[in-house]
Amino acid sequence: MASKGDIRAAIDNSRLTTRLSIIGGITSLILLVLTLVLGAVKGELVGADVFSLAVIPYSLALLFSISALIYGMLGTSAAIENEEKMLLAGRASTNALNVEEDVRFTAGRSFENYRRFAPYVLSVLAALLVAGLLGYFFRHWAGRPADATPIGVDVATKSALFSAILMLVSVFAGAFFVGQSRGPAFRWLRPVGAWLVTGFAVMFVSTVAAIFVRNNIPAADTYAARVIFWLYAVLGLEFITNFVIEFYRPRTMRETRPIFESRLLALFTEPGGVMRNIAAALDYQFGFKVSGTWLYSFMERSFFPLVIIWAVILWGFTMIHEVGPSEVGVKERLGKVVETDLEPGIYWTLPWPFGEIRQFSCTDIHQVVIGELHDEKEEEAPEDDGHGHGPAPKAKKTALSPVVLWTAAHGGEDNNFIVAVPPTGKESSGRNSEASISFIRMVIPIDYQIRRDGVMNYGYKNLDPEKTLTRIGEQAATEYLASSSMMEVMSTDRLGAEAAMKKRIQELADMHELGIRIVAVTILDAHPPVEKVAPAYQNVIGAMEERETMIWKAKAYAAKTLPEAESKALQITSDAESYRYTTKTVAEAESGRFNTQLITYRAMPSMFRLRSYLDFLEKDAKDIRKFVIASGLSSEVYELNFEQKERLDLTDADITSVK
Repeated sequence: MASKGDIRAAIDNSRLTTRLSIIGGITSLILLVLTLVLGAVKGELVGADVFSLAVIPYSLALLFSISALIYGMLGTSAAIENEEKMLLAGRASTNALNVEEDVRFTAGRSFENYRRFAPYVLSVLAALLVAGLLGYFFRHWAGRPADATPIGVDVATKSALFSAILMLVSVFAGAFFVGQSRGPAFRWLRPVGAWLVTGFAVMFVSTVAAIFVRNNIPAADTYAARVIFWLYAVLGLEFITNFVIEFYRPRTMRETRPIFESRLLALFTEPGGVMRNIAAALDYQFGFKVSGTWLYSFMERSFFPLVIIWAVILWGFTMIHEVGPSEVGVKERLGKVVETDLEPGIYWTLPWPFGEIRQFSCTDIHQVVIGELHDEKEEEAPEDDGHGHGPAPKAKKTALSPVVLWTAAHGGEDNNFIVAVPPTGKESSGRNSEASISFIRMVIPIDYQIRRDGVMNYGYKNLDPEKTLTRIGEQAATEYLASSSMMEVMSTDRLGAEAAMKKRIQELADMHELGIRIVAVTILDAHPPVEKVAPAYQNVIGAMEERETMIWKAKAYAAKTLPEAESKALQITSDAESYRYTTKTVAEAESGRFNTQLITYRAMPSMFRLRSYLDFLEKDAKDIRKFVIASGLSSEVYELNFEQKERLDLTDADITSVK
């Protein structure tokens, strides 16, 4: 039985656990409320996705603070009960039939039941809490317009400030509870500290993301929020995994770690090094002292030196560079060019970032586009209404058809070029005169290659060669189109316009020492402006196409009707000729046959009649049954076979083959 001093220490530790859990719960509740108010209710103050995700660790810290509070209260009652039992055991006389002692002392059993079953319930509650909050965030992000920004540049400074304040509170509170949980009596406070430290990490990421947003990188908050979202999902899955594994893993007689503790967070939040945390996790998982094996001892001594050696080796690989085929290399040392025109091969430099070799491909074709179509990513973010509602949701965009009409808006507002209007022969002057210009929208891709002798100009004499080439292309296109006709550029003279602009762009590129060779200039998507000109222009083009359609329909009808008429006339003529020839030939044949029969009849009339009669019986009456009877006999016996019917009716028909 435990001594009186041990019982008093257990009472003091349980009471201290209760007080610390109350402090942890209040701290977690304050942090949770501030996160909800600043991140959701008053979104115009912070409104960052990463900041709002801190709700999850603070909620879990509050949950585990409540569980530690109950643990401390029950532990205090159980320790006081043990003290009372010790006092009763020291009395001189006891009544063997007194059952009040068993009825009165129930706090210990309640405490043991709580220690036994509460971790399972807490694991399920924590998993459900994480799943519910992640589901809410997922639905919220899915319902938000794709181009909406969760945090604006104007509130990024306030977001960074609030995140930094909550970060400091979280790290101090988390470090205190993690340090306090070194003792076995305060083990249930360790999840509180671990999740407060997790809240510190989230707020740190929120602060960094807000700084990036403040420097016009709004996607930093979104990407960081997505990463943290999936990390939460992994930690939530760990609760379920631990809950299931707990039924099958081997156990020791004395278990000190609750199953709702996160092993992943313990690697970075528990006291001691990472290797010792891994060893403790392995010891707990397998039920025996894994950290006492020779393999673990070797890994503990050699792991970090090996990591450092591997890092140094990987860093040393940055000294090796390869210049590929058809590439030209330029060696740099401490930011200065020390060697140029490197041929394909392997080269050595100082490790990064002290040495580098830049490769320039002289065969790859690069492209810049003038008047490029509108990009949704570059669309200006709509302003907030000032009430925390964020930008108004936009209508969903339907998928573009493969065929885009001129009258349908499908380009940006900055791809208009001025073109000349041909003179109409009418003089106009005064205030009603109009300038002889029009506008055309075009997309002009420019394909180019880096010249081998222009690598230094391309890489070092121009800060942004592609942007410079884009400006040159716009200048050349404006110069050419200002003296050209819209119809010519859109139809007959497109190839000439491409050749002229290619020549002019090459001249300007050489003038600016870009070190490139223009491969091709292509005119795409040339059409009038959509707003006012395109509908009228579309009507004119439609009328022209209808006229051409009617002409070609008439030609097609003529090409179809004339051959049909000629064919029908030829058919009628051929039929008449055939009928004439057949009639004449048959008549001549019948006449010749009759003359021959007449001569035969006159020569032997009786024989001719007999022969004709027999021919008739043989040919014309061949399907009729005939009986030949001699006329000169006085008597004759007839034998008739009635086995076969002479006449058939419908009942004798074979219908098995009829389908």
